[in-house]
Amino acid sequence: MSKALFLPFLTIQTGHHQVADALMDFITQHNKDIEVKKVDLLHYANPLVEKVISQSYLSWIQYAPLLYTKFYKKVFDTPKEMKQNFKLYEMLLKHLERLLKQEKPDIIFCTQSAPSYLMSKLKQSGRCNVPVVNVYTDFFMNQLWGITAIDYHFVPMQQMKETLIKQGVDESTIFVTGIPVHEEMLRTTRLHNFARNILIAGGNSGLLDCTNLYEQLKQSDYFHYYILCGKNDKLYQKIVSWKLPNVTPFPYIESRTEMNCLYDQMDAIVTKPGGVTVSEVLRKKLPIFVHSVLPGQEEHNLRYLTEQGLAYTLNKHESLHEQLERMLLNEEAMSHYRQQIAIYLNNLHLKTAEEWVVFMQRLLRKQLVTGAMCPA
Repeated sequence: MSKALFLPFLTIQTGHHQVADALMDFITQHNKDIEVKKVDLLHYANPLVEKVISQSYLSWIQYAPLLYTKFYKKVFDTPKEMKQNFKLYEMLLKHLERLLKQEKPDIIFCTQSAPSYLMSKLKQSGRCNVPVVNVYTDFFMNQLWGITAIDYHFVPMQQMKETLIKQGVDESTIFVTGIPVHEEMLRTTRLHNFARNILIAGGNSGLLDCTNLYEQLKQSDYFHYYILCGKNDKLYQKIVSWKLPNVTPFPYIESRTEMNCLYDQMDAIVTKPGGVTVSEVLRKKLPIFVHSVLPGQEEHNLRYLTEQGLAYTLNKHESLHEQLERMLLNEEAMSHYRQQIAIYLNNLHLKTAEEWVVFMQRLLRKQLVTGAMCPA
């Protein structure tokens, strides 16, 4: 049996893991002869160090977001000619070699830049020739991503493809897939366009100001708000206690089928610009209103989305329902938004679940017959 190895980074359940899970499910559902496995390299190397780094990262972005933004720009967001030295990551190379000898994968998918960087280094040195796929999970490519020895690139938009081509990457190895989402999210249950149902996400991250949110939502009886609280039970119980007739909170939704049906009943979403959530919503052609942004990648996501007319940034000093009404009930604004969505989706190479299945099967079959391996 062949094996596909997925390499996110850190155990925090971010988009790196969600995208890996989506692709793993694509493979297992339609390729019974291929085993899939996901491994966080840092946790594999040292679980204690990984735990400390993950907790430190979460604290940093929560309590000192501006400082993290400065750090991110300095380290990961430099011009190519000023590329940073990432030698610290190379301490993990020996652990990566050990992992590859242990797992013996036939193809590797990197859903985060650190494993990609390390795999590129390993391949350039001749210590491995397993095919590697970069799967980009944001609308931005930081300088850590490995490029030189990577075999395939799944990019979220046409602009990133053009950037890679300028860096010397063979165009035939770049696929504008969008940020991969679960197969279930590519299926539409029904269309709902009454401009009244609003989905609010981001509660699991603690980004929603409960006091301000209550004051905002009680003012509007035109819209019905559905709030995703995730695993934030305190937020869920708080919203239930409001007893507002136009507000429906949801605890963590594990079922993708249920989440897909919920998406298809919505007319817009208020969220933060996380890559996977935005990708799901763009596929559903829902207007996106951004209420907050995490430092780092999400700031780049927001810049791309607003520049392309694919999202609106909410003004915290203005009424939520007034901003929603001004856009959603404006036919000219919505017509322009639909045009921008169409442009984005038309540039994707893969538009349906069926196209994804065929694409993945062809890629896997092409690579798994090569017998590539890492030296023992």
